Amino acid sequence: MSATLNLVCDGLWTIHHREFSIGGLQIGTRSNVVRLPDGSLALHAPGPLDATELAAVRTLGTVSALIFPNLLHTGFAARAAAAFPEARVFAAPGVATKVPGLRVDNVLGQSVPSVFAGVAEMLVWEGCPLVDERIFFLPATRTLLAVDLNFNLHGLTGLTRFAMWLNNANDRYCVTRLARSQYIKDAAAAGRSIRVMADAWDIDRIVVSHGEIVVSGGRSLLREAWAFAG
Repeated sequence: MSATLNLVCDGLWTIHHREFSIGGLQIGTRSNVVRLPDGSLALHAPGPLDATELAAVRTLGTVSALIFPNLLHTGFAARAAAAFPEARVFAAPGVATKVPGLRVDNVLGQSVPSVFAGVAEMLVWEGCPLVDERIFFLPATRTLLAVDLNFNLHGLTGLTRFAMWLNNANDRYCVTRLARSQYIKDAAAAGRSIRVMADAWDIDRIVVSHGEIVVSGGRSLLREAWAFAG
């Protein structure tokens, strides 16, 4: 079943793939579409977009950039690249190795690429090399695009709810137990990244890949979720 293209705020749309599951756990995922200064679009962290959803994205304009911001959300990279062969590909270091045959035009470094100038700012989430995510911020709408920085799962049922209870991730914006034990290799460095983001950016809304969008108060929630990291 196709998901709906939702206007989140000026220049940002998302498609929430609620039925997406990992290991039988239905935690969903989200594709994000950002309007660029020239009027074209960037597709950020694309998920399992079907033909209807791809057509909906195309109604907004030309997709000129694909953004694969971390090492975990690469499962649908080849599909997105095939759907938008003219788009420039921006990817975190190591994505090209994980996805053989994917053409990467620009490896995301420490600074936001010029194509996003005036629309987005970017920082590297340190201390989590297995994720190695680039976090994007849209200052005009005070919106953070954070793929795996946190979960915000609500209203789960059955096995998924039980598993997320074990993961300390039900009905709350949080860093999961799994992330703390498996992905965060240097909590102090990760915590410094969070403080830099929260100090530099006036964050209100947070778009996550797994769970519901935080519609307001994002800066405080981000700080609270990461208080354990100092």
